[in-house]
Amino acid sequence: MFELKIDNTKVEVEMTIDAKTWEQGVEKVYETSKSKFNVEGFRKGHAPRRVIEKTYGDNVFFEDTIEYFVNNTLHEVLQKNPQLEPASMPTTEFESYTADAGLKMKILFEIVPDFKLCECKGQTFKVHDASVTEHDLEHEIHHLLEDHAKFESVDAPISDGDSALIDFTGYIDDKPFDGGAAKDYPLTIGSHSFIDTFEDQLVGHKKGDNVDVNVTFPLNYGAKEFAGKKALFKVVVKDVRKKVIPELNDKFIADVTEFETLEEYKKDLAAHIQDMKTRQQENELDYVIREYLIKNTNVEIPQTMVDEQVNEDIERMREYLKPYNVSFEDYLKSTGSNIEDYMKRAHEGALNMLKTRYIYRKVLEEFKINVSAKELKDATKGMTNENEIARKENDLILDKLHNFFKENNTIEIIK
Repeated sequence: MFELKIDNTKVEVEMTIDAKTWEQGVEKVYETSKSKFNVEGFRKGHAPRRVIEKTYGDNVFFEDTIEYFVNNTLHEVLQKNPQLEPASMPTTEFESYTADAGLKMKILFEIVPDFKLCECKGQTFKVHDASVTEHDLEHEIHHLLEDHAKFESVDAPISDGDSALIDFTGYIDDKPFDGGAAKDYPLTIGSHSFIDTFEDQLVGHKKGDNVDVNVTFPLNYGAKEFAGKKALFKVVVKDVRKKVIPELNDKFIADVTEFETLEEYKKDLAAHIQDMKTRQQENELDYVIREYLIKNTNVEIPQTMVDEQVNEDIERMREYLKPYNVSFEDYLKSTGSNIEDYMKRAHEGALNMLKTRYIYRKVLEEFKINVSAKELKDATKGMTNENEIARKENDLILDKLHNFFKENNTIEIIK
């Protein structure tokens, strides 16, 4: 027998088991567990209940009987109230038990309460244009030319973008330090691969020059013994090399790509960029729709669900970092973050993720969007791994959801 109380996200089940029902429950637990007990003089699983209780104590079946009634009651509650979906692991509160009065307990769990969807049709969603522009092509071609640029030695001062071949030795408090020296080091000026203004101080110098470079290590420098300290680097400029960009023509394209002409390359490049920008636009649309749904649908997520999600994410991160011998706390420090900032962002992300999950599910239910058995069979032909099949089914559902919003709303293109 139970009494159900629902207060927003919290559900309380008051369970009352009278003495007669309790005794029946103990008997059932005895029948299912008697084979676990060894009692002298009896074959295993054949000892009478009273003998087991005398040997192991009167309460030997007590906890298992409580679990039996909790599980049965919870099953009955959820069968009679299918709208109640536990959002957290149920907990129990023991109230009382006597041989005459029986058992009194509470089963407690949280749910995501029912909510009303915002309007899912007739809206306007804005996304950026996915057209391929001349600038897009020029941008990609620029990178191609840069990737195949060569450096040629020149008798000229170092300027931004040049490569300087240098020897250097670093000193702190007039003493050389470990890791502060190198020979024939190719340094690209403007790459910011060296600390502070090291690269800037080489600008204007020529091959053969000896240069004193004064810098200060950053306070957050990885090697703590150097953090915040001033250093002097004695540098010898051994060569100055200017970047030479290759000429863009059919010969260059034939040499560095699979295409014979510049025109063929541009055509394929345009198709590649179009595919990429189309996918970006679709992802942007998904994001815009998701933000609209979260903002305009009032769905209350229990805090315990959010906390559980955040804890799971942190544990996954710890497991990921373990092979690298990096603690989660050290990882946060290396990224310039701290546990407070991380937890704030993690809770916000988990909350939005959970809201999205329940909103999507309600959209699927209300608008009867589903994947048929035939559609799933056709899409997973040849697949045997259950996880792969489940992922594919999820992808199909999300595709249908995406198309539903595209077909029933206006998509405005922003130039």
